[in-house]
Amino acid sequence: MAETTPPKPAFAPTRSLPLPGGAKLVFCSGVTARGSAAEAQGVEAQAEECFARLTRALAQEGGSFADVLKLNTYLSDMRDYAGFDAVRRRILAPLAVPPASTCVGGASFTTPLTRIEIEAIAVIGAKG
Repeated sequence: MAETTPPKPAFAPTRSLPLPGGAKLVFCSGVTARGSAAEAQGVEAQAEECFARLTRALAQEGGSFADVLKLNTYLSDMRDYAGFDAVRRRILAPLAVPPASTCVGGASFTTPLTRIEIEAIAVIGAKG
């Protein structure tokens, strides 16, 4: 069976900008649970998948959630806020200082099962 190369994404999962001192400013594209088992589940499962995908994206840049300065979250329905917030609080609980965070409701997504999208901005490699 012939191997196939997956198509190049239309966007980069992360973009970074070098900063003085060897640090870099990293913008993580918004992630959803699309294509995962969590896609057909509730907001909690989808949030878990989003945070897992962001963890991998940050790791590829040499960072972690400890480097995140800002999270932006979009929910299709603000009634899902409590479920999302419970996952967010658990994921970020180990951090001495959590990132700034914004949540917007009423978002329309590209697939009807998508309930949440999360994006992150981080400074990785900062000395100090």
